[in-house]
Amino acid sequence: MKKHFSLAYWFGVVLVMSLVFTNIVNGYSKALLLAIMFLPGALLAKYLMKDLAFENRRKGILHSFCLAASTLLTEYLCIIFTSWYLLKLYPDTLPGLIFNPILIWLLLAVFVAMEHLLQRYLVKTVPPNEYITFTSDRKKVTLKIDSMLLVESCDAEVWIRTDSQTDYRTKMKISQWESVLDERFIRVHRSFLINVNHITHSTANQVTVGPYTIEVSRKYKDGFKKWILDAQ
Repeated sequence: MKKHFSLAYWFGVVLVMSLVFTNIVNGYSKALLLAIMFLPGALLAKYLMKDLAFENRRKGILHSFCLAASTLLTEYLCIIFTSWYLLKLYPDTLPGLIFNPILIWLLLAVFVAMEHLLQRYLVKTVPPNEYITFTSDRKKVTLKIDSMLLVESCDAEVWIRTDSQTDYRTKMKISQWESVLDERFIRVHRSFLINVNHITHSTANQVTVGPYTIEVSRKYKDGFKKWILDAQ
């Protein structure tokens, strides 16, 4: 659901932006193309904002500056490329408002924040899936999601560890599992995606899920700390 919602949401954003851009360029097709080229900066902002934290104030400010600069640069490059090379419109013929950094940051912040809020609303109102079907050793397996302890990536194979001590091997990448599983699962390591409902003990650096004790890697530490705070 998470993946499908994101696709539908950003498709809607493109449609809204294309309607806005019809007041800037002639023809809906040009406006639609310009709206599509607005997406890279928005998706970059969405990706970078996940790791934004201010436990370390200096690091948080630096991260915020890098986020603002990188998204703005991405948007400028996309707008110039689209208008100049694809639409044959020179940037100086476009309204200055479209290059306004405050407007760009405001739009990005609004769209990313709205997606986050809508996702949280859906999590609370839409019942989660009870089962998931996948292929393990060339056989179709239907598994109750709540029985999954964690997803572990081991080289080219990914293992599903369950509370019944039955493990399932699959070729599906851990990043794909992360996209299809819901908020009951959180990434704590490059090789581990855990079910938060099975956490029996946790610290900032380590988490225990069933019989497994897993180190929380530096990359995912801020996200895990945030989950701990939200869960309290």
